[in-house]
Amino acid sequence: MPVPDVMFCAQQIHVPPELPDIMKQFTKAAIRTQPRDVLQWSYGYFHALANGDPLPVKERVEMPVATQKNDTGLTPGLLKVLHKQLSEKETVDLPELQRRWKNLCLPMQQLHNLLRLDNFADGVEWMKFFALACSALGGSLHSSMKHACEILTKDPEGGAARIPYDTFAFIYCYLAGLDEEISQETVESFLNALKEQVSRKEYMVGIADFSTVKKTT
Repeated sequence: MPVPDVMFCAQQIHVPPELPDIMKQFTKAAIRTQPRDVLQWSYGYFHALANGDPLPVKERVEMPVATQKNDTGLTPGLLKVLHKQLSEKETVDLPELQRRWKNLCLPMQQLHNLLRLDNFADGVEWMKFFALACSALGGSLHSSMKHACEILTKDPEGGAARIPYDTFAFIYCYLAGLDEEISQETVESFLNALKEQVSRKEYMVGIADFSTVKKTT
């Protein structure tokens, strides 16, 4: 009978030199992201790492949004992760969106509920889905737009949270169009006033601009 391989001492164990740093970064990412299902999230993490994709990692630890009507698990930090992973594609295949959503340990029922709000038969138009996800975070159009600005901005944290006017207008029009109580005239009036407000600011819209115009229209 052949003698089985036996590990006699630690010196016989080969540890890849990059492993300690990989595990250190993985641990930090897990602490920041606080996934509900560590195993599922870990699968997504290492799958993304192996393929050079954006990692499913929050920028910082966060608590669930206090204004959410239900604890869906979705937070601005997780939506920002999804945006980094999927925004390069104008239209996302449903299986890929489902996989990314699942790897962030988000409830699938919430995803299905969001998808029912529009007709995504030929693929999921990302910015429309992003807008719907912002509406799930906020209880009103105003709070939804605030989330959109804070997630999309390139300004430093705590800054004006500016985004391009065209991006703001697209999200605003889309969400307002889903609200039967908001007329097209109201939408056009608001956007015209907003455009005048930001015309001297490189055509960028911040939360302060949005709030100011909202009060005057």
